[in-house]
Amino acid sequence: MENKKQASGIQKAWRQLSIQNQIFLSMFLITLLGVGVLMNIVYKASVDAIEQNYRASYQSTLKNSSRVLDMNLKNIVDVGRSFLNDKSFQQILENGNKYGGSKFSSGDRTKLRKVANEMASQQVWVNYIVFTDLYGHVYQLNNINQGTYDFYMYYADKDILKEDWVKAANEAKGREVFFKDSILAVGSKAGFCYAKYMINPSDGEGMGYMVVGLSQKLLGKSFVMGNEGFNSSNFMVLDEDGELIYFVGNEERKTAIMEAFSNPEKNSLYLFSSVTNYTTGWSIVNVVEKNELSEESKGIRLISFLVAGCVLVVGFIMARIISRTISQPLKQLENTIAQVGEGERHITEEFDYSEVGRIGQKFKEMVNTNLELSEHLMAVKLNEREAELLLLQSQINPHFLYNTLDSLYFVAIMHGDDQMAEMVEALSDNFKLALNNGNKYIKVADSVKWMQGYMKLQNMRYNNRFELFVDISREILQRETITFIFQPFIENAMYHGLEPKIGKGKISLRGWQEQNDMIFTIEDDGVGIDDMSRLENGYGVRNVIERIKLNYGEKYGVTFESSPGKGTKVTIVVPVK
Repeated sequence: MENKKQASGIQKAWRQLSIQNQIFLSMFLITLLGVGVLMNIVYKASVDAIEQNYRASYQSTLKNSSRVLDMNLKNIVDVGRSFLNDKSFQQILENGNKYGGSKFSSGDRTKLRKVANEMASQQVWVNYIVFTDLYGHVYQLNNINQGTYDFYMYYADKDILKEDWVKAANEAKGREVFFKDSILAVGSKAGFCYAKYMINPSDGEGMGYMVVGLSQKLLGKSFVMGNEGFNSSNFMVLDEDGELIYFVGNEERKTAIMEAFSNPEKNSLYLFSSVTNYTTGWSIVNVVEKNELSEESKGIRLISFLVAGCVLVVGFIMARIISRTISQPLKQLENTIAQVGEGERHITEEFDYSEVGRIGQKFKEMVNTNLELSEHLMAVKLNEREAELLLLQSQINPHFLYNTLDSLYFVAIMHGDDQMAEMVEALSDNFKLALNNGNKYIKVADSVKWMQGYMKLQNMRYNNRFELFVDISREILQRETITFIFQPFIENAMYHGLEPKIGKGKISLRGWQEQNDMIFTIEDDGVGIDDMSRLENGYGVRNVIERIKLNYGEKYGVTFESSPGKGTKVTIVVPVK
């Protein structure tokens, strides 16, 4: 309730202002709103531009880091792939079917140590190497001397081929599969690793599996630091599932950064840029605090405020000048309206050609014609009252007439004059249907009945010279149309079409429904007519046409077709009611 009262008070105060002040305040408020929106757009655009520049800059840095990581990993992976062409290495893996247990034979272990040392000695980032054949024999070379004993003890009675990483290696079909930490059940957990399903190049058959553990320092050494100079910059490496593998930066913010990266819709503090490494499929990500980026936009914000202030001052002055210019013709119009309100009936004030001036000119024309309109309205009201009295009289006279006809009918019956009684009865029924209880609309069935009674009277007069044929669809018999819709046309058919004709004549009345319209045709086989205006200008016909337009609209009405010596056809179209 308080809000409604306050709004009402604001509206009242606004309406009490002069037109000039309303225009001035409106223009100034629009200027203020436009400047505010423009400032927000400019500031937002500047922040977006800074963020895009950051992403573009760090995107290049991250791509370089990804290339360095690809290059470092490629050296290690290439050494591992070179083992596949070593015949002695192939033979060791294939001979595993000759003995049981979980270890290779002592001689094969010596050979495998030599093969593994080639990689470990060349690549300082290799922590350990594990070989296993397809029969579950394992061998481990640990470069950091940690977990070797536990490794062999664990797999002494465990089948290494049943671990999950073996399935992932099989699905990769010889391609290296990288994992964020050690995938072995026991042994060294430091760093990350990759597993490879080893396929013999000569016959394409699988030989076994290789697992290579790598130091996380390899990831750190792969980062290429740019000269962007953001103090809040952090780097991290994440696997395909978004799990953190490596982090460089502010360790205290690591948890908050990971939470923001995992829930981007709730992130409002950090801005991320990332690339996907080709070899591992992992994401190399850089993160910067948005607050540090926004520092660069403070200068743009200050300039925006200064420009906005200048625009507002100019807008204030222009609004005052324009409001005065517009208000002058409005005041002139206001004074003219006040004169009319005081009783002035004719306006002599001259207006300019502005929009307000044209409104004043129209108002002047309206007021100056007001007397004529008032007099015309008074005449219309008098005519309407007279029409009401005539309608009342027309309703009284038919009642008196068909009551009198009923009396004549009984007198004719009493005197045995059957023909006279039949004529009086037909005329009485005709008047009853014509009266229609004062209703403007009549059922199609009643209208047809009225026409049949009318034709009966005419045939009594003309000795049965006319034959009326009626074919009305049953679906529209109970529909309604305006009264006397057929009578003028059937009367014209008799007097102008059939009466001049020698012998009997025929009139056909047909009706049917098409979609939402009712269509009636009245057709005679009379002498026809060559001047259609004689039909259209008749009082009765014109009355029906005008009443159809008035009741149903301009799309409905009457059309005529006639040929001398062949007859005349009238088509009436009205909507289903």
